[in-house]
Amino acid sequence: MYKFDISYVTTDSISEGVGSSQILPLVSKLSGSGLKVNLISYEKTSPSEETRSELLESGVLWTPLEFRTKSGLGGLSRMFELRKVIQASDIIHARSDIPAMSGILSGNGPVLWDVRSLWADQRMFSTESSIEKQILNTAKLIERFNCGKSVGMSTLTNQVVPVFAKRYRKLPEFRIVVPTAVDLERFKLVPIMPKQVRALYSGTFNRYYDLKLSKEFTDYLSSLTAIEIGWARPKEAEGSVLGVGESNIFALTQNQMANILGDYSFGMSVCRNDAGVSLKAAMPTKIAEFLASGRPVVVNKGLGDFDDFLAEFTAGVILDGTRKNLIEGAEQLLALISDPETPIRCRALAEKYFGLNKGVGKYLDLYKMMSSL
Repeated sequence: MYKFDISYVTTDSISEGVGSSQILPLVSKLSGSGLKVNLISYEKTSPSEETRSELLESGVLWTPLEFRTKSGLGGLSRMFELRKVIQASDIIHARSDIPAMSGILSGNGPVLWDVRSLWADQRMFSTESSIEKQILNTAKLIERFNCGKSVGMSTLTNQVVPVFAKRYRKLPEFRIVVPTAVDLERFKLVPIMPKQVRALYSGTFNRYYDLKLSKEFTDYLSSLTAIEIGWARPKEAEGSVLGVGESNIFALTQNQMANILGDYSFGMSVCRNDAGVSLKAAMPTKIAEFLASGRPVVVNKGLGDFDDFLAEFTAGVILDGTRKNLIEGAEQLLALISDPETPIRCRALAEKYFGLNKGVGKYLDLYKMMSSL
């Protein structure tokens, strides 16, 4: 039987935002380093020839599976399907909880559990269904299983391992932190701010985001200066409006996003402060893309490691929901926008923490450690 160096397993679609912005560049880079890579993903629509060609040119073997349903039973069926599909590999790089459990159950290689979020906690907060909340609470058994059986673990933030250490006795032996990755060659620094103050919402926004607080912030900002608000809406986004005062809504693919961020003054990505422990693991890619383009961001307090990152580089505003903070934050943002050094500091933050090549290097080092067992 053919054996892969890396089987990269995900339930995400590489035809949509996360897949095209994160997974596709990563597996292409891994293949470019000389590894034999098999990508297994779930696709909601028929994969495009462009995507097929891109993976073929990068040397990645792609096994697309059909995504049938979002229900709990659908997740269970995907777990067992993946268990059968994963082939013998030196490393099974499993993106999120269900792929990790599938990889472990397959027995076809040591599993790197790529923890993309505190998935069960985040979903429990986001859903309004009491039945789904009960199912998701049970899903923490998957988290416990993965902690005990995975050989390696990567997290997006420094705050995840302490959470797991409190919950479970055993954690994977090899652990690294790889924040969300941005292709810095695509998302280039735009050193000059637009003349008019322009805010941009990028990507999808669900109940996890605090659009009410976001609107309060931009409403107050508009009382200080003229402001234009836009939403770059992906095709998979639910709803046709956000209701935050946006006057410009337009559809973009992930590949087009890098071309327009520099046309705006700052990015908005404010999650709900009451989302609990799941905030510790959150690291929205859209924030890193704004920073890579040289644009400050407005986020909520306690979002992943951003409290520390933004303070280190003076690269954004952190909202805590109080009126005083909102007023001070608006004034702080205007000062950032008028400071010609702000784009340089934002880019420096992205280069230190979010560069795709750095992330790939960390994964390659982890693969070697795991293979040495």
